[in-house]
Amino acid sequence: MGDWREARTLEELYQAIKDCTRCQLARTRTHLVFGVGNPRAEIMFVGEAPGYHEDRQGLPFVGPAGQFLDQLLRSIGLSRDQVYIANSLKCRPP
Repeated sequence: MGDWREARTLEELYQAIKDCTRCQLARTRTHLVFGVGNPRAEIMFVGEAPGYHEDRQGLPFVGPAGQFLDQLLRSIGLSRDQVYIANSLKCRPP
């Protein structure tokens, strides 16, 4: 694993943390849940931590909260491709 503190891009950060096992959350996760969307977006949504559906798919905001977010985005004429979506934690807490 590379040093995440030296990452200069989101791709470099992902590569540095994708196999991280430094805390106990790594033991119970199915997938690391990084971010999705436009890395240069002017709008970013940050959730607290991945839930069940996010952990299973490895994508943020895909469960009920994600469906609601999609509705809200559509209501203002945006899509997931136009924003960036991530969580503070990258692994689902037990």
